[in-house]
Amino acid sequence: MGLDAFVYCRCWQDGLTPPAPVGPVGFDEEGYLSLLVAGDGYTEAEAVFDGWMASACPHELMEQASEHLANWTGYRLFQQALGAAGWSHFPTLRAELPSANGGRMPAEAAARVLGELDHFERQAVIDDEVVLVDEATEAVALRYVAAYQGVLMLGPGYRAGVDQEGFFVLDPDSDPPATLFRSARFRQRVLPGGQVQFSDEEKSVRIAMSPVGGAGTPPEQLCVKTRPQLPAEFDYIVEPLRRLCQAAVATGNPVMWC
Repeated sequence: MGLDAFVYCRCWQDGLTPPAPVGPVGFDEEGYLSLLVAGDGYTEAEAVFDGWMASACPHELMEQASEHLANWTGYRLFQQALGAAGWSHFPTLRAELPSANGGRMPAEAAARVLGELDHFERQAVIDDEVVLVDEATEAVALRYVAAYQGVLMLGPGYRAGVDQEGFFVLDPDSDPPATLFRSARFRQRVLPGGQVQFSDEEKSVRIAMSPVGGAGTPPEQLCVKTRPQLPAEFDYIVEPLRRLCQAAVATGNPVMWC
């Protein structure tokens, strides 16, 4: 799950499609090209309209551009980088980037975003990132995400993550949440029965939770590091966002967040 977006083409607006077999058709209050009739559930007319949209022009679903931007962690990390570089350089991004799925960004704003993305790529100075890495491979297991207060793992009876002070596991059922384990460098051992043992030079605890870096073989020795970040590391979201904005400028249609 994460944030996706699209921009409608102009084929229907410019009269380049065959007439819709049902109607009336237009942009609804949320900006979606829709069948503007009230109905209970998914009606036969809506099915006919959807079939027309799928084949009325060369663009799939009448979308000039359609992009997956990032999962929510990647999206929050991008926002974090923008804030570290200075929101004053990115006023349109700050105003227009959504906090959840849904909404739209006007084409006029998309034009300004293109300039802000250029500034981010060429001039942004970003804070160092805090990461938890596998000491054997340097693979990143967790990244500090300020929007989540560092918490990236959730389950019954635990919250785990990483911040500037190290890796931590909290008991969310206590008030305030008690720290079950915290360390900047530690060993991890997966035990039977769904438990994980965390240990460093001072302590050893067993906690019922998923292992850190659980995809594949979990790492055994982990440590927290601070390392430099470059704007190019955010190409995964900058480039699709740029393509969406270019499509919005070309068509005059908004970027639809979804």
